[in-house]
Amino acid sequence: MRARLTSVAICTALTMAGLLTGLGLRTASVAAPAATPAPPPDTAALRAQYEKWRTEFKTWGKFAPLGQESKGTSSLITPEKVASAQKLVKTGMVISLAHAEPQVVAADVGAAGIFHRTTNQITDGGTTDNYSVSYHGQTIAHIDSWCHFFENGMMYNGVPVKGNLDPEHGCIKGSVMNWRGGVTTRAVLYDIAQLKGVDWVDPNTPITRADLEAWERKSGVKIGPGDIPLLYTGRWKRRAALGPWTGQVAGYYPDTIPWMHDRLPSFIGHDFNIDWNPRPGWEGMRNPIHVAVLNWIGINIVECLDLEELVATARLLNRYEFLITYVPMPVEGGTGSPVNPLVIF
Repeated sequence: MRARLTSVAICTALTMAGLLTGLGLRTASVAAPAATPAPPPDTAALRAQYEKWRTEFKTWGKFAPLGQESKGTSSLITPEKVASAQKLVKTGMVISLAHAEPQVVAADVGAAGIFHRTTNQITDGGTTDNYSVSYHGQTIAHIDSWCHFFENGMMYNGVPVKGNLDPEHGCIKGSVMNWRGGVTTRAVLYDIAQLKGVDWVDPNTPITRADLEAWERKSGVKIGPGDIPLLYTGRWKRRAALGPWTGQVAGYYPDTIPWMHDRLPSFIGHDFNIDWNPRPGWEGMRNPIHVAVLNWIGINIVECLDLEELVATARLLNRYEFLITYVPMPVEGGTGSPVNPLVIF
């Protein structure tokens, strides 16, 4: 009897030890909540400057009469600019900057962002299909229009939202129709991953003006009026290696806004969303970079570009400026459009 009790006690002790060990392992495997990052030391000063830039950096009335339709800094893509950009074509090599349209929901692909292709009735002679997608977001290469972002009831160039925007007609002024003739200009690759000597930039790391200017010194090229910077952080390479994610973007930091205002590019390009995130110290302010370029300065956006093939080719050839061209769908009243930008070496 005593032997049996001893055996039971030993088994019970071993079982409890196993449970406790398992509990300890499970407890150790639970990640601690991520700490909220502290605001960078220049945050207060930049927020104060940002409020001044709201008026100082506005180009309303510069490219078209106040309150009228305007292409903003895209107006700087003159016929002479296009002809000059075409001289950059040396080999005729063409590279697409658009990732395949998403077909599966993921961290960076909401249900509305799925590119729905519906194949209609299939007959002996063929078939047709319908496309449906909400392209604004983190995945689909697209451009915005002025009526995508507004402040205090006003769009870019002093166009009021009231009377200009409704669900039936979309945007009367400020729509994607401003770019129905397409965009053809000079683009410059800003290879920040190469600058920092990494495969991809940590998504929690914002891209500063110092980064952009350091790359200009390293590469020997920089943007000017009407050009397009293409900011490469290695987003798609990281996604392929580690999987999709959301909430962290190595985007443009607010100290790049004066750089944009000085250079006046036609579009700001990026392989993710253009706004840096997370944004500690900027709580309560939505997408500060989007607002600055789309509402104040009149610079448009082309984002979520797949720059991987471009980067590999540019590094091989040691060429970081080239011709870029793309055309949005001419949707009357549209707030933007998916695009498939092409770079030609």
